[in-house]
Amino acid sequence: MIKYVFIQNDPFFLPKVLDKYLREFADSTAGINIQSVAQGKRTVLQTARDLYRLYGLRYFLWKLRRYLWIKLKAKIVNDIFGSTRSCFSVRAVARKYCIPVTEAVDVNSEEFRRHLRMLGVQFIVSISGTQLYKKPLREQTPRGIVNCHGALLPRYRGLMPSFWTLLNREPVGGVSVHYVDEKLDNGPIIVQRSYRIHPHDSLEDIMARSKDLAAEAIIEAVRLVESQTATLILNDPGKATSFSMPQRADIDRFRAAGLRFY
Repeated sequence: MIKYVFIQNDPFFLPKVLDKYLREFADSTAGINIQSVAQGKRTVLQTARDLYRLYGLRYFLWKLRRYLWIKLKAKIVNDIFGSTRSCFSVRAVARKYCIPVTEAVDVNSEEFRRHLRMLGVQFIVSISGTQLYKKPLREQTPRGIVNCHGALLPRYRGLMPSFWTLLNREPVGGVSVHYVDEKLDNGPIIVQRSYRIHPHDSLEDIMARSKDLAAEAIIEAVRLVESQTATLILNDPGKATSFSMPQRADIDRFRAAGLRFY
């Protein structure tokens, strides 16, 4: 089964997730599409500005320092010295396994879909992808497109599931690998994994735990699809809850509850 990966250009957690995936499936992965961290039509700068306004100076600067440090290490270690012993970007992980990369393209365009057809792509794995996958792309992918969502669907569909899970004091969080259909986070579920949330956990803690589980869940889901032994779980719309980006009032409520970002 020839595979293709769509992945967000996030340096914090996703290089590790991609490395775990490619350890198992590099020989059958035809390429990787790296998508912007910006959601929708916003630029990266607009996204950063929105996060600053939303989360405040302290968390924003903490996150920015980490981002710049990782980017510097990626530039020096992976780009200048060409080492892939430690990978600090998803592009470096792709280079480690000799997987071709595309970037800054509309995956729904006819040109890109032709590229996938020429490679004989049968199956697509989306790891925190930021583009919607439209009907023509879904229809030309015979084994389907799967997405890994950071919550136990059908609850917590939409954006920032880790934030909402923590704010609502859930005792358990999780990840779901599901098929992509015409609605957001709506397709049948192949694999779910859960983890406990403790009172001392920060948002960064549960995001890290979620991404660790995501790698395991994606590998399991791909194996089930390949072997055609998946027992699908209903992603029941009648039990669904959906969330968007937090607003200032949600952040105030988060802090008032004594919860921590990091």
